[in-house]
Amino acid sequence: MPFSSFLKKTIVSIFCLGFLLTTNSLVAQISPYNLSSLQSAASMLQGGSSVSASSIKGDSKGSGVRSVKTTSKETNVADSLRAATEVKKASSGDSATLAYRKKLFGYSIFNNDRAFTANVERMATPKNYVLGPDDEIIIDITGYSEAHYTLPVTPDGYIKVEKVGAIPVNGLTIEEAKHRIVNRLSQIFVGLKSYNGYPANTSATVSLGSIRTIKVSVIGEVIAPGTYSMPSLGDVMVALRLSGGPNENGTFRDIRVIRGKKLVAQVDLYDLLTTGNLRQNITLKDQDIVQVGYYKNRVEITGNVKKPAIFEVHGHESLERIIADYAGGFKPEAYREILKVQRFTDKEMKLIDLNGDLLSSFYPKPGDVINVEKVLTTRFENLIKLSGSVFRPGTYSVTDNPTLTKLIKRADGFTEDAFLSRIEIIRINDDLSKTSMAINYKDLVAGKVEDVVLKRQDEVMVYSSHELIESQVVRIQGEINLKVTAPTTSDVSTLGAAPVNADAKQNGVFPYLKNMTVEDLIIKAGGLKESAATGRVEVIRRKKNIGKDDPTQITPVIGERFQFAINADLSLNETASKFILEPYDEVFVRSSPNYEKQQFVSVEGQVVFPSTYGLERKDEKIYDIVKRAGGLNNQAYPKGATLIRQVKIPAAEVERRRKVAQDLADARTDEVVKVEEVKEFSQESIGIDLVEALDNPASDANMILQDGDILRIPKEPQTVRLQGELLYPTSTRFMKGMPFKHYISEAGGFTELSSRKRAYIIYANGSVDRTRKVLGLVNVYPKVEPGSEIIVPKLNLKTGATQQLLSVISTVSASLSGIVGIVALIRTLQ
Repeated sequence: MPFSSFLKKTIVSIFCLGFLLTTNSLVAQISPYNLSSLQSAASMLQGGSSVSASSIKGDSKGSGVRSVKTTSKETNVADSLRAATEVKKASSGDSATLAYRKKLFGYSIFNNDRAFTANVERMATPKNYVLGPDDEIIIDITGYSEAHYTLPVTPDGYIKVEKVGAIPVNGLTIEEAKHRIVNRLSQIFVGLKSYNGYPANTSATVSLGSIRTIKVSVIGEVIAPGTYSMPSLGDVMVALRLSGGPNENGTFRDIRVIRGKKLVAQVDLYDLLTTGNLRQNITLKDQDIVQVGYYKNRVEITGNVKKPAIFEVHGHESLERIIADYAGGFKPEAYREILKVQRFTDKEMKLIDLNGDLLSSFYPKPGDVINVEKVLTTRFENLIKLSGSVFRPGTYSVTDNPTLTKLIKRADGFTEDAFLSRIEIIRINDDLSKTSMAINYKDLVAGKVEDVVLKRQDEVMVYSSHELIESQVVRIQGEINLKVTAPTTSDVSTLGAAPVNADAKQNGVFPYLKNMTVEDLIIKAGGLKESAATGRVEVIRRKKNIGKDDPTQITPVIGERFQFAINADLSLNETASKFILEPYDEVFVRSSPNYEKQQFVSVEGQVVFPSTYGLERKDEKIYDIVKRAGGLNNQAYPKGATLIRQVKIPAAEVERRRKVAQDLADARTDEVVKVEEVKEFSQESIGIDLVEALDNPASDANMILQDGDILRIPKEPQTVRLQGELLYPTSTRFMKGMPFKHYISEAGGFTELSSRKRAYIIYANGSVDRTRKVLGLVNVYPKVEPGSEIIVPKLNLKTGATQQLLSVISTVSASLSGIVGIVALIRTLQ
């Protein structure tokens, strides 16, 4: 292969590789941007068609589908990329600028990707469309002769028809081109025109197929100015859409189209926004210039209008027209009497209160901000209030109900409990003080007084007769069920007082009814308990002394007591009580003295039948329950028997103990005080002598049992446990007869911090014995039994040397005193 040929192929390969890399780079640059925005921009660029290059170049013969002949693919991508870049730059720019743009009236039509898509594939061909190079003309011959032509317009402006030749169409409208083409085609298709009196038997249809792409420049105050490729059917809106529309400084009212250095159209976008018709939205031509200049006059309308925004207005447009045509008019709640206008002066701001009647003659100045406020929704010009014992309380119009009688009639009258002798009217005076007026409605109806003329903001109060008397109740206590769901009446007119809530019923408080008996009250409370003593019911009645205001008649009696019996089944028979209750009576149902609930104790451990046993008598003792359990078995260790008793501390005592413990902990700032939790229920271990109780049932060791007691009888233990301040706290084997110190030695002995004189033993049955001193010198330790636990406390290191010295001196003094006493006793005996 010659070197020159090899060099040419190498250069071609490098060029192709560079082209692929460039294309991939462009695609990579496109990907970071909003894909939908880029697709929309590309769609607008190609006349709304997102078809591929292959479909654009395909033959449209017989399909009737129009396509767009675009320029090179690289140019389309560059245009789309530039538009997408500028839109993204604007979106990610200054947030204040972006917020200002969104307030501009009309900005949203360019900020919406779905708006104004130029779908030229389905667009009818305008009759004034001017043909040019790269357009495509479709000719259909039908009738006696049939033929189909798809003919492109050559760069020289011709279409070439077989057997006819070249037909010039450049610069002609589609209608003019049709006449010229039909005239030329009639040379070969005779039936296209009438001939010698014979009518035409063939017809020809001329339409526009694929259209060309034109270049249009969008300059001035737009989001992305530049030159864009667009379909030849595209208009001004398509060009503005490609460029992103006017920016924050661009005008919406005077968009100019310049063609060949001449002004051919001036577009006002507000025509489209207000009427839906854009009058001068002309079709653009190649090399046209769309110029968007600076805005001249903008005003802002805020508040209660349908479309608050920043509007671009002309000097001859009044505020009335701006609000009606551009802002959509007032909202229903708008306050139209006064509009607030903020205006710039040469030095500062100026506030204008604009009367609503002057809107048609008020012409805003540049920069004016007009605020439409809201009416007072909490204030009514003709409101009056009616409350209390009427069927329809609420607010009413004083215009429709000017007098008190008409107002009551409009509220459907009074309820049965209404107190008509005194209806109160509260009126607000001119100085904002309030005045109370009392009206006797009975006198008003009888004509004794004139009807009251109501005024705005009057409040009419109709009181209930039940509100004017004290709530009359009765209460029951004792052996009753006190169920909240017990059957009671809630009719206020029957009770003669306000209803009683559920909490009161839980406390035994019920509304008083006339002729109510004790049995009636018990039924309302849920009935008697099984433990109730029906033969001893007491009623305590309040001493009223009504009308006796003389101090000399005061007695020490504060109540009356009644005692009687009732029938147990509360039936209405001859045994039913005839005692009638009065308001505020207190009823007490006592408990039967012979009634006792079942009580249980548990026997655990080394008995024949360990279990839970029910007490038969109130004075049943340990001996009796052990005997019922079958007695002790061979493994029992009675000396270690323990009685566990449930102890309940009253809630008040629990709270007192907690407070004392907390105060003690707070006061001892120099020491750490461990505060144990005080509980209402607890268990205590009671050391008992079971051996004595079983051997001698009449002794004090045979204790009376209580409900919940647990008697535990362990096996004979074989160990002794040692705890506390010892060298090696442990458990050791019990050895009969061995002294206290033997077991101390088993634990390694005392430490230097052992408090020997405070050592004590907890026996297996829970009893405790302590160390004692003889003559103040010798420690006498308690006896060790099987299962014992020896505890050796720790010395308190904070007592100090002085206190230890005083303790030694006190011990020595006590010892000397003992010796002196012994000597004196010996001398006395001698």
